[in-house]
Amino acid sequence: MLRCTFLVSALLAAACAEAACVPVRIGYMDQDRPPYWLGNGNEVADPPGAGVEYLRAATAAVLPCPVQWVRLPLARMRSALQSGEIDFAPLGDRMDYPPEYALPRDKSGAPDRSRALATNVIMLVRSADHLPADTDTPRYFQDRLIGVPTGAPYAPSLRAAGYKIDEGGRDLDRNIGKLRLKRIDGVALTVAAPGDMDYAVASRYGSEVVRLRVPLVTAHIWLVANQNYYVAHREQVEALWNWMATHQGELGALLGKYSRK
Repeated sequence: MLRCTFLVSALLAAACAEAACVPVRIGYMDQDRPPYWLGNGNEVADPPGAGVEYLRAATAAVLPCPVQWVRLPLARMRSALQSGEIDFAPLGDRMDYPPEYALPRDKSGAPDRSRALATNVIMLVRSADHLPADTDTPRYFQDRLIGVPTGAPYAPSLRAAGYKIDEGGRDLDRNIGKLRLKRIDGVALTVAAPGDMDYAVASRYGSEVVRLRVPLVTAHIWLVANQNYYVAHREQVEALWNWMATHQGELGALLGKYSRK
């Protein structure tokens, strides 16, 4: 009888623990951005993209609760993170960060770039313009118009650096359309390594669009947490950021896998 009572108690405790384990909500963009995020709309694609697979590995290694993936437009994703509708979102560098955002910090209180993913803002241009591959990209675009996806987090910093920015195109296809019509002079995209999207761009647009070898700028992608979530789960969030700092090579391996698809 005592053994039966103990078994029932253990099962109830396990059930309560599972019920208390609320899914962690991670937002990411609802646009097809190979090889990082695949597919358009609300559904998680199969395969989902290197970014999702990397975050799956990170959360599985550190977080005890399941993950709920939430696909949103970029601007909506930022407001959802501020309001607490989602708990995490991968976001790029910003001039400033709202107080509702929690980022990894170093001992001085500054954003800890060793726990962010280093990225490059690359430029796609018309092959018909016959630009040398080793064009000085920052100098070339000082007085030319750059197309970026609507709501791109790096747009304000590019403007602050003196670049002319057009955010009218929601996604890559629309910006490439503007490039074809000569309404813009280049399309900016964020990638981890400069060549990450070469295969996807060539597959989609053929030889009419090429990448300049020299990136426009270098930047960072942060897995930003909602501040209230961070306060409630500080140790887990810090462990997640630390895992990402020591496993950046895994993203490179995933990007290599997707480049062969």
